[in-house]
Amino acid sequence: MLHQDYLVRMFMVLAAAIRRTILNTSGEKDPEASAELLESTLSNATEIDGSLLLKMDPETMVSMLQISNTDPTLVGYISRTLLLESSYLRQAQRFSRAELREEQALSLARAYDFSLSEEDISPGALESFFAESLPENIKSGTESCK
Repeated sequence: MLHQDYLVRMFMVLAAAIRRTILNTSGEKDPEASAELLESTLSNATEIDGSLLLKMDPETMVSMLQISNTDPTLVGYISRTLLLESSYLRQAQRFSRAELREEQALSLARAYDFSLSEEDISPGALESFFAESLPENIKSGTESCK
C-alpha cells in the first residue's frame, strides 16, 4: 500500500508538472523555464539521486532504473517528461542537453518495450496517457491538477 501511495504521488506530481509547462509555454513562451521545471520534478521522481540520474548516458540511466525496480508506469511518465523537456530545450536552443534528454527518453521506451514519439507529448496525447495510466481510484482527483 505504501509503495502504491508513493507511485500515485509520483504520477500526480509528474502529470501536474507537465500540465504547468504546457500552460507556461503556450502563454509565456519560456521553454527554458519549462525545461527547468520538468528537470526539477524529475529529480524527485525516483529513488535515485535525480541530479545524478539526469547526467547519465541513456544506457546507464536505463540500467539504474531497472536495478531499482522502478515501476513501468512511472517509467512511462519519466520518459514522456524527458522527451517533453527535450522539446523545450530545443526551443531554447540548448541542443546538446536536448539531445541527451531525447536519447534518455527513447532508451527507456526501448528498454521497457513501449513506443514513444513526438506525437506522444502533444497535450492531447499526454492527457490520454494520464487518463489511461492513473489508477481508477484516483482519476477523479487529477482534475485539480489541470
